[in-house]
Amino acid sequence: MENLSIKIKLILIFVFIKIIPLLLISYLAYTGVMQIDKYIKNSTDYLFKESENIINQTAKLSIDDSIKYLDKKSQLSLEILSHQIANNVAQFLYQRDEDLLFLSKMDINQKLLNKFYNSKEKEIILHDEYTYDENINKWILKNSPVEEKLDTTRTVLDENKREFNFTEPQKLIKKKIPLYKEITYFNLKGKELYKVSSIDKTLKDISKKENTYIKAENYFDKVKQLKKDEIYVSNVIGEYVGSKVIGEYTKIKTDKLNLEFEPRNSAYAGKENPVGKKFEGIIRFVTPVFKNNRKVGFISLALDHNHIMQFTDTIDPAGKNLNKDIIDASLGNYAFMWDNKGRNISHVRDYFISGYDKNTGEEAMPWISQSLALKYKDSGLEINEFLKSYPTFHEQSLDKKPNLEQVLKDGKLGLDCRYLNFAPQCHGWMEVTKNGGYGSFIIYWSNVWKLTTAATIPYYTGQYANSKRGFGFVTIGANVDEFHAAANDTKRSVTNILNQQKKNMKEVVNQNGFEVHKFIVTLINELTIFTLIMVIIVILIALWLSSYISKKIERLLVGTNKFAKNELDYRIEITTNDEIGKLEKSFNNMASKIQEQIQKEKILNANLEKRVEQEVLKQRKQEELLIQQSKNAAMGEMISNIAHQWRQPLNALSLVIQNIKFSFYSGNLNEENIEKSVNKATMLTNNMSKTIDDFRDFFKPNKIKVEFSLEKSIQKVISLVESSFSSSDINIIKDFPDYRINMYGYENELSQALLNIVNNAKDALIENSIKDSFIKIAFYEENSLIVIEITDNAGGINKENQAKIFEPYFTTKEEGKGTGIGLYMTKTIIEKNMEGKLYLKESSKEGTIFRIEFKKA
Repeated sequence: MENLSIKIKLILIFVFIKIIPLLLISYLAYTGVMQIDKYIKNSTDYLFKESENIINQTAKLSIDDSIKYLDKKSQLSLEILSHQIANNVAQFLYQRDEDLLFLSKMDINQKLLNKFYNSKEKEIILHDEYTYDENINKWILKNSPVEEKLDTTRTVLDENKREFNFTEPQKLIKKKIPLYKEITYFNLKGKELYKVSSIDKTLKDISKKENTYIKAENYFDKVKQLKKDEIYVSNVIGEYVGSKVIGEYTKIKTDKLNLEFEPRNSAYAGKENPVGKKFEGIIRFVTPVFKNNRKVGFISLALDHNHIMQFTDTIDPAGKNLNKDIIDASLGNYAFMWDNKGRNISHVRDYFISGYDKNTGEEAMPWISQSLALKYKDSGLEINEFLKSYPTFHEQSLDKKPNLEQVLKDGKLGLDCRYLNFAPQCHGWMEVTKNGGYGSFIIYWSNVWKLTTAATIPYYTGQYANSKRGFGFVTIGANVDEFHAAANDTKRSVTNILNQQKKNMKEVVNQNGFEVHKFIVTLINELTIFTLIMVIIVILIALWLSSYISKKIERLLVGTNKFAKNELDYRIEITTNDEIGKLEKSFNNMASKIQEQIQKEKILNANLEKRVEQEVLKQRKQEELLIQQSKNAAMGEMISNIAHQWRQPLNALSLVIQNIKFSFYSGNLNEENIEKSVNKATMLTNNMSKTIDDFRDFFKPNKIKVEFSLEKSIQKVISLVESSFSSSDINIIKDFPDYRINMYGYENELSQALLNIVNNAKDALIENSIKDSFIKIAFYEENSLIVIEITDNAGGINKENQAKIFEPYFTTKEEGKGTGIGLYMTKTIIEKNMEGKLYLKESSKEGTIFRIEFKKA
């Protein structure tokens, strides 16, 4: 560069100050355009996704609300249906009371009983014959049903068109059967005198249990105490019918279980096993017979339990028609019934009905949980003896497993809610019917969410008189998804619309993206061409300007050479009034005044020593002023921190002042230099003023709680003390997580509290002259807490002082160096103002750890 001509240097300078910035601006413009392109694309994608989310969420909320409303309406409807069925059962049972009392007032003989028996019939619903199809492993109708052609056309007026709906009458097979399996009249000793029976026509002595129905009845001793018109009503009594297959009875299942395919020897289970053995039960009603106010015998009616089961076994709660000839329990929609103690007395799957062992007359073993089965096995007792001492409804939970061993071994699945501990709905039903009435709840059962109801059967005769549940309760189980069908149809329609809308939106977004990209490419091409033209123009201007300036400078060089040879009368010809012309004029003025300046120099040399002494004295006064300022700066940690922050701008400001002074004495102090110096000094003083504002704002109290970044707040504290800590050789260690943690509270108060703790740590480190001293600040999330920990290696706090450090005016510092309220105010801020917790987590020879905890918002 030293050997290059002014012309070349000027050209290079022009290139440096014009072309390079121009190219840089062009590059920045290019990158900016590309960033805009990227930003627009990202923004468009973001808006597309947000719109998609809003639409999806709106649709989801609408559908969820619909489902919730439909669920509630269905729940109430099923509760009412259960209540109606329960009332119908109770009414039916009261009619049996009337039959019994009516007979007791008659002159009883065999002919009367026969006539009464034949007059009491009631319809039951039957279904067609089914057969098992091994090709599809399904039960199918043996004969295809004959469909009756109906005229389904309707003339509908416009006023009636909205939601016009109709249901054709259902064709069901019905058959009348006797209400009673047995009607008997027996004397006071239990000898049957007259009898009509489909069970056993032989007259027997019923005082002996072995002569009763399946050896399970012991009613004779109980009825002896009956007074006139009092009625004895038994439990549901019938032989238990089991099954080793749960659910659909198929050959695939029996093969898998290594069982013979014998569906007719297994319990009836609706569509799951339509040819199985049905539960045959009775409910016995007995009342005394009086003649001339003297008890002479007893009349007994054995109600065919089939009529009770008809109330629930033909109910389809989710179907279009309420009654159905056969129920498919696998769908989860059916009704069933329990007695007042919680034993099942009616179920679509007959193997779930509690029954008796016909050989012993004792209750058959109910289905129990796996854990209960182990306790029963260890007891060595007979099952009924064991259950007498075992608590009922004991910790029922879905977590418990059923005892499958008894299913595969004995096929015993009778449901007794008192010991069905793996079915918590039992406890729920008992709670719903605790005081009578009815209700429902939803439970996850058999891998589906089921709505289950419970409605008390308000029959209060005999042993049921003192039971708030009366005869028992009716329950309905319904698959919740069945009630979602309408909402799910709506959901599918809405989803299709949303998918089409998203497709349309995507096409619009892609088209907009293409147009934006096309515009960006055009803009970049135009920018490139414009930049090339500007570069060429700048180069041409640089060549012309460098030639012009170099010629002017050559003339100045000629004048300078002559002046150096003491040709003081040489003057440069002034041809222009621009800056070069002014320079030529200045050169001529300089030649005229040089002699005058030489004379002044002699005088200046004579006075120089005196002026030097004045400047030294002035400098000493300035130093004294700085010393005084330094003393003032020592007043408090805050002024110290400000001083650290001001050191760099003060040095720069000093250089500005010295440059002004140098320019003044060198004669180069002009308006341009003054302007630059003033601008730079103004910038420095503005920065120093901002530092004051930052420190003032830092301690400005918050009026309201705000959400703020914990990391930024702690970083602000570190930035305030970093300079002063660095000057004390104290290392600040940051242990921050790689994820963002936000808090809700008073940010400045938290910062002030943290500042108090770190300043205390700093004082301890300096006081104890700790080498390799450090203060570590960490924060993180721990369960439901936000935790801040401040750790130092200042040697710890004495044990006798640890309990006092948060007390007001307690300090271990020398008098005048501490007020003793720092940690007290810090604890007040954290615990009272910000509802957090501050405590000394650890103190040892290695140092201390203060822990701050806040609950997550």
